[in-house]
Amino acid sequence: MPGNAIKLKNNLKTDKTQGLMLMKRKEFRELVSVEEARKIINSLKVTPEKEYLALENAYGKTLAEDIITEINVPPFPRAVMDGYAVRAEDTYAGSEKVPVKLKLLGNIPAGSDEKFRISAGEAVEIATGAPIPEGADAVVMVEYTYEENETVSVLGAVTAGENIMKAGSDIRKGERVLRRGRKLGTREIGVLASTGKKEVPVLRLPIGIISTGDELVSPGENLTQGKVYDANSYTLYAGVKECGASPLLYGIVKDDENLMEKVLETAISECALILTSGSTSSGSGDVMYRLIDRAGETLAHGVNIKPGKPVVIGVIKSVPIIGLPGNPTSALMIFNEFVAPLLRKSLGAGAGTRKTEKGIMGTDLRSEGRQQLLPVGMVRGRVYPADRGSGAITSLSGADGFIEIPPKTEFIESGTPVEVTLFGEVEKPDLQISGGFCPGLDVLEDLSGLRFRTLYTGSSGGFSAIAAKTADIAGVNLPSKSKGQAEALYNIPIMKNMELSEAVLVRGYRREVGLLVRLDSTIKGLEDLPGKHLINRNRGSGIRALLDLKIEELAGEKEINKKEFTDSIHGYSSGAKSEVAVCEAVLSGKADAGVGLRNCAEKNNDIKFIKIAEEEYDFLIRKEVLDTPEVQKFLQTLGSKEFASKLPAGLQVCERTGEIIYNG
Repeated sequence: MPGNAIKLKNNLKTDKTQGLMLMKRKEFRELVSVEEARKIINSLKVTPEKEYLALENAYGKTLAEDIITEINVPPFPRAVMDGYAVRAEDTYAGSEKVPVKLKLLGNIPAGSDEKFRISAGEAVEIATGAPIPEGADAVVMVEYTYEENETVSVLGAVTAGENIMKAGSDIRKGERVLRRGRKLGTREIGVLASTGKKEVPVLRLPIGIISTGDELVSPGENLTQGKVYDANSYTLYAGVKECGASPLLYGIVKDDENLMEKVLETAISECALILTSGSTSSGSGDVMYRLIDRAGETLAHGVNIKPGKPVVIGVIKSVPIIGLPGNPTSALMIFNEFVAPLLRKSLGAGAGTRKTEKGIMGTDLRSEGRQQLLPVGMVRGRVYPADRGSGAITSLSGADGFIEIPPKTEFIESGTPVEVTLFGEVEKPDLQISGGFCPGLDVLEDLSGLRFRTLYTGSSGGFSAIAAKTADIAGVNLPSKSKGQAEALYNIPIMKNMELSEAVLVRGYRREVGLLVRLDSTIKGLEDLPGKHLINRNRGSGIRALLDLKIEELAGEKEINKKEFTDSIHGYSSGAKSEVAVCEAVLSGKADAGVGLRNCAEKNNDIKFIKIAEEEYDFLIRKEVLDTPEVQKFLQTLGSKEFASKLPAGLQVCERTGEIIYNG
């Protein structure tokens, strides 16, 4: 025996190839820590490519660019109830005892292009979804009417805007409806379809999957002695797909270096990253680390983690290769711990979630007293209603799932535990933001890396959302009549009146506000507006309040009556929800002037901007969320030099941007 052993040892010296293959076993290199392994993997360059897919094939994919809608949703004002389109003022005297009789002009079904113009004392029958005829400003529900002799009797009054969804009230033209890196689920597909997108720019990240081992057979084949089914190919395929990447299966490869080398060469030419399972430990048949050493660079061999120690990380021809353990449980755990975050980071997408999730109500909720499936959004474990009406697709885009409310439940108190049924895999926002629209919020979102769920409700709506605890942060800009104050704390009286003692006000930035007119316009300032047609902003917006203030100041300087001045401006009582709508009205000639931010004019060469004032756009934050990592990251970004340098035209940070200027 000793002689044979010596002979074998001598043979190893003379036949290196045979000796290496038969006897030499490469031990694990120094095991790297979990933190070091994560650092190595995160440093790997895994670059996706852009492709365009038909909308019906885009589910589960990741957006390659921001989606900016090119239309208003809905594109026209439409009825949300079956009934009669009327002038609201014609119904004010109506009652069950003494109904108002209106002349019936005709009928507008959904999808109709029938044109009517309603004058005093007239009405048109209208179906849900049909366009509102010119002259009408409300719809009376059919339940409160009856027809007789080509007239309709109205049994009760309606207010202006009742039962009407305005054009662009759901999604505004020019609005970013979906952000790059958003994973496309059912609700996102619905939003894309509603904005007319047929092809979608998505990211394609091809990931090769190779299972190695003489013992493996494919599911469905006969399982003979010593064989096991290949589970890793399919668990990894599902995991890669769940992350939004494109898995490519290369099948089972035997423990043969030549065969494995050929398959690996093919995968390297087709993939951005390759995942192998098996052939990663120090056994004589485990050859993956030898192939990587020979053709590329091994970055790590062995991670100090259980299970999952035999992991190989390397690069061949600039393509990263991660060798996972052959044990299915270990392979999947290592994939979830290290690889899945890398894929999601490469695609710019967040982690997926399970189908149901526990949460607590973030606000009081009064039920409708019937069985209800209520769309809700989730922010850091707190649940908020996301229902914006039956006609709003943004009820889906702003929701993560729904809660089921039994018919006997009349009231759900804030803090009550609830279970949310999720809309598939969802990426919940980091912060819920309400208030006035501002393009600076997009910059904050992009630079901070946080995900915002933003509801543009106007400044007054922002105050209400903070008071009701349905938002973390509100963008507010309601000016006061005071002039020349160093701090210009114009929001403080409003906050005190609303008893917002549990909120802080953080200094934001300044915005230039002015008139938006066509290039050939003769309008030079507010004093030129009488006799002209103005498209104003909606009530509750800070810009509208600022315009009122500046006109009041002008009236004082000119010693004229403010009401007479505003009455002389056609359309002063109008209320557009977005600056895009204002610009369109001006460009189309429907209005001689509009009011908005300089940024709106900078993006349109056919619009001229006439500055009338500057205003502060500040942030109202609930005290209970002030110290959360998400809000602190928001504030850090707000006060950064990078944010100041990337603000759009007409927006400028202040000396105290990011500081608390009012505390309760």
